[in-house]
Amino acid sequence: MKLLRFLLEIDGKKIREIPFFDNLNIITSKKNSDASGNSVGKSTLGRILDYLFDGSIKPIYIDEEFQTPKQEIEQLLTTSEVYVSLEYLGLDNQYNIIKRRLSTNVDLQDYILNGEEVTSKEYNAHIMGSIFNVYSAKPTLRKLAPKFFRTTQHRMTKTVNFDNGRNVSRSDISTVFLYLFNFNDTEILTKVHKLKTTIKGYERNLKAFNSVISQDKIVSSITSIRREIAKLERSLLSSEKGIDKLEIVSKINAIDDEQNTLSDEILSLDLKIKNIIETKKILSNNEQVYLLSELQSIYEYASVKIESTLEDYRQALAFHNHLLSTKLEFVSHGLINLQEEHEKATVRFAQLNNQKHSLFDELKSKKKIEEISDAMKEIGKLDKELAKLTAIIDKKDDIDSRLFSERKNLTELSGELEAELTNVASFEQKFIDNFKKYTHDFYGVEYKFSLHLDQEKGECIPHVDDVESNNEGGLKRLEVVTFDLAYIKTVCDLKALRPNFVLHDSIDEIDIQHVRKVFDESIKLPGQHIVSMLSDKLNHEDYQKYKPHIILELSQSNKFFKI
Repeated sequence: MKLLRFLLEIDGKKIREIPFFDNLNIITSKKNSDASGNSVGKSTLGRILDYLFDGSIKPIYIDEEFQTPKQEIEQLLTTSEVYVSLEYLGLDNQYNIIKRRLSTNVDLQDYILNGEEVTSKEYNAHIMGSIFNVYSAKPTLRKLAPKFFRTTQHRMTKTVNFDNGRNVSRSDISTVFLYLFNFNDTEILTKVHKLKTTIKGYERNLKAFNSVISQDKIVSSITSIRREIAKLERSLLSSEKGIDKLEIVSKINAIDDEQNTLSDEILSLDLKIKNIIETKKILSNNEQVYLLSELQSIYEYASVKIESTLEDYRQALAFHNHLLSTKLEFVSHGLINLQEEHEKATVRFAQLNNQKHSLFDELKSKKKIEEISDAMKEIGKLDKELAKLTAIIDKKDDIDSRLFSERKNLTELSGELEAELTNVASFEQKFIDNFKKYTHDFYGVEYKFSLHLDQEKGECIPHVDDVESNNEGGLKRLEVVTFDLAYIKTVCDLKALRPNFVLHDSIDEIDIQHVRKVFDESIKLPGQHIVSMLSDKLNHEDYQKYKPHIILELSQSNKFFKI
């Protein structure tokens, strides 16, 4: 892969166009200037590139030390449309452009991929595939980016623990370094872990089932129960004069069920008929007198003279009599229907009684119904016990089947894991050789590195034995640079599908003699090294020698955003 060009646009106008060279790329301050080379934006390109890789906007306009906004930049990002883009060739050698708006408003931080606005998920997935060759859930883009964009003091002084984000776990570091060292499918580790956990669970369950089965002699019990059921069924099914006793019992049970239903129906009809008869009696009474008495009471209470309402009363009385007549007719009709239903149900009940007595008579000569009923109950009990025991066996067989399948899957995954870990071991050995060479060439001491790879667990604990460097000084930054250059060389040596670029911010603390060695090696490197520094570090000869590799030269009159 290869970074091609960076572009800065403000309100639709091209402000900066920065091409990237194939090897060394220097960002520096203007040489031979009376003005200071500080605060001109040498670190800005790196921070913007990190932002394009879905990083935070804050480092671009927030002072790292004091955490206060840089007012000019904040105003620019607030009041203008500022877009940044990166053109690159992916691992598949395909041309791509990623683009985002620089804005303090999160809602305006667009994700644009090859000229089309996309979601952050689509944007990130494309970068992960085209630049990092990652198609699994882990490692994430934001876990990988700090390794390739060393834009903060923490990243520049922590060789392997470069990610100072929140909730960085030991597992995260392990996953990132396994990826960096050519482990292609990190999800295999998750799958293997889940499979091992599942298998252990099945093994525990199987042990428990085997214990139960052995203790209770389930298999023997099943055989015994089946033998007893067969014996009882033979007794019930044995016929006399061609009559099936079991069938007779079944018919009696069916008659009982139907009689129970009919009993409920007859009872309900009885209640309904009684209610209707009582209603007819009430309706047949002389209600007119009662009504007249009621009306007189109402009129007297209301101080209304009857004479004045006589005609209304007559009309009301006629209407009332009509209602009573209609109601009585309706109720009488309903009574007839219910009585017919009641008679039918009663007749059917009697018929069933006769049928049942006939069946009972048929059984008396053969075997007592109580004995048959007891046998039926015993069969039912044995069937339940058989079902329970059979379910245990079936469950055990299911666990056996699942365990076999998962062990097969684990064997297959273990083969894939072994191949992946072999890749890691090969990459590690090549990296160690390159790292030793660089550290020896740069400062005469061979640093040791180890992944401390646990092949059983598929985990690693990367560590550098940095015998010379301190935690904050120039030697520590040199160690970081050396580590990253050795990584790029290893990627290129093995033609691994991994990024072959790195950006180092502010290497000013590194001694100039070491800077020269780094630059000379970077020029020979088959990968891209982007580095920012003050031009004051370089004497005239150095400046002239490395000037062809300067991609951006800034000054107080030519700051990054040109504001």
